[in-house]
Amino acid sequence: MLIARLFSFFKRKMAPLSAATSNPCEFSDNRDGGISVWVSPAAIDVMWHNAVKSRRYETGGILIGSYGADGLDIDVVEATPKPKGSLSGWLWFQRGKTGLSELLEDRWRLGLHYLGEWHYHPSAAPTPSGPDIEAMQKIAGDDAYRCRNPLLIILGGSPRKNWSLSATLIRDGFAVRLNPKD
Repeated sequence: MLIARLFSFFKRKMAPLSAATSNPCEFSDNRDGGISVWVSPAAIDVMWHNAVKSRRYETGGILIGSYGADGLDIDVVEATPKPKGSLSGWLWFQRGKTGLSELLEDRWRLGLHYLGEWHYHPSAAPTPSGPDIEAMQKIAGDDAYRCRNPLLIILGGSPRKNWSLSATLIRDGFAVRLNPKD
């Protein structure tokens, strides 16, 4: 956890953050074994800027970070922009794969892991759809991802006006909606 937060600190020093995303976000669900998710300002900044850039189309990428010893404390230190080969429309997004293998190999050397996915719901609530949950359940069941409990973060609304994030963890095949920490 400390390595992930230090990585986030250095990343923040390298890239200025917008005023809208200068704080980390935290999510939890104490009813389900104490799941805790921390999302770095740098990761939020990438999601926010890509949502602004995509305008009325969905966009997304992957989440990279670390797990605590119990696997239920998750630090998201990085969110990627949409990879090349991604396709999107007003109500859908299909993430491409170009360059992700090399990026993830590099992050593994730093002790970081693939944690899941993020995407943007333009002018809509950050609520996962049925296809969103199904896609994450497929990831959980695919050994190539090495991620039995993938995290889905959705940025919803209008990034320039009023936006919010949601976090959903796929655990044992079921979607666990996490609550923002105050």
